[in-house]
Parts: sequence; structure tokens; C-alpha cells
Amino acid sequence: MTKGTMADEVSILRFFEDGPIAKAEVVFNIVREKMRERLCERDGNGDGTAGTPTPRKRSARPGADAAREVAEAKN
Repeated sequence: MTKGTMADEVSILRFFEDGPIAKAEVVFNIVREKMRERLCERDGNGDGTAGTPTPRKRSARPGADAAREVAEAKN
């Protein structure tokens, strides 16, 4: 990997860590959808099954489920 590419990756990671949360969420959602498209193309199935999320295991913490539901409702 070239030095320029590494600097770009570091700046992107810093954006997600330190940038405004609203902008980071928008960019993340765009990147997620593009990656799902690429996975579908690579796997050769255009039906979208490569990008479907798997069900998550419930957390042992009582407040964690409510926080996750609020976060998912925003998406």
C-alpha cells in the first residue's frame, strides 16, 4: 500500500471518529449501500441476498435493546 493511500485511509477513519455525527451517518449509509452492491456483483447474485443483515443476538444489558431499537428506527 502506498503512503498516499494510507494517509487517505487514516483521514477517512478520523472523519468517522471525530466528524459531526450527522454527516458521518449519511456517509456511512452511502458506503454501506455501495458495498452491498459490490458484494452482490462479486457473488454473482443480483437478488441482494449478499447484503442482507443477519439477526443480532440480544444483549444481556437491559437498556442496550432499547438503545439499539432507537438507533435502528432512525435508519
